[in-house]
Amino acid sequence: MIDFLKFVNSDTVRNHLRQIRYQPTALEAAWLAWQCETISLEEKCASWLEIIETLPDCPTYSRTMGLKAKYRDNTHTFLRAYIAQQKELTTAFYQTDESAVYHAEYQILPKGERFWREYRTIEEGFPTLESALKTIPKIEGDIIRITIYKKNSKGDFLTSARFLPDHRLAFVDAHPGYLDNDKWALHTGVLRYRGIPCIQNNFPSPFHPGDILYNPNMPKELFSGGVFVAAEIEPHHYPSGFFLRNDKPDRILSLVPFLPDCEYYPVTSLTKPYRIFPLISKFLKRNHTALNPQAFADFINDHHDLFLSPAVPENDKS
Repeated sequence: MIDFLKFVNSDTVRNHLRQIRYQPTALEAAWLAWQCETISLEEKCASWLEIIETLPDCPTYSRTMGLKAKYRDNTHTFLRAYIAQQKELTTAFYQTDESAVYHAEYQILPKGERFWREYRTIEEGFPTLESALKTIPKIEGDIIRITIYKKNSKGDFLTSARFLPDHRLAFVDAHPGYLDNDKWALHTGVLRYRGIPCIQNNFPSPFHPGDILYNPNMPKELFSGGVFVAAEIEPHHYPSGFFLRNDKPDRILSLVPFLPDCEYYPVTSLTKPYRIFPLISKFLKRNHTALNPQAFADFINDHHDLFLSPAVPENDKS
């Protein structure tokens, strides 16, 4: 039987789930395979088939409008249809009956960078899939994934495909207008579901309030690179974290972090803009009472000059 926990992207989260011997449900295992950054579509489909054969069926709990009841009520039934849809989209993506233009973008961990990945786009269009894939540079850093967008001769987006660094196919996507309503609901209504309960919020977390974390998939330009102080960390609830605002120095805001991708961020790597974080971390670790994250962020912002005031020299205290 497949160890579905190996599909967790974060080393820290994966190790924690293994230590507590967490057993994912059929829906959770399907989602872990879907979001995994390192396996091909062929491997994902094989894992979904094994789920059907080995794990008890369960509802998908999806509330997506237009999703057929049989897919809401049965994860196994959903997975069979989802595998078939991915095969259809794969055929459409590789079809070369009509002239098409291919555009490429990629995610990379640049050389010398320890934490954050970058998203880069190649503006040029290419006449073939192969020529688009060949443009991805191999000397700038570690490629995480490649996305190729396929457009028709009019420039209309048709489908896109995600590839692994070795060019194995990882997933095929489609434009909303490319699929009818029923197929679009199947494509987006379960594994991409963001309603309540969120699949990704069900997993036990190794993190605690006050931990300083980072999400490598959050661009540096967005909320200071995804570094944040964990606030609310409870299974089956929306997590929260305090992020640094890019537009206002020393000000924070409360956001919902994506914990399954997160790792610990070393305090010694915090630069001056993050100087409020150790104070927040210490407070949250000492005080385990529940708090309103937005109200707490407002309180910190209203008094940040006091919290961050420079120390008074000993000879001036008198």
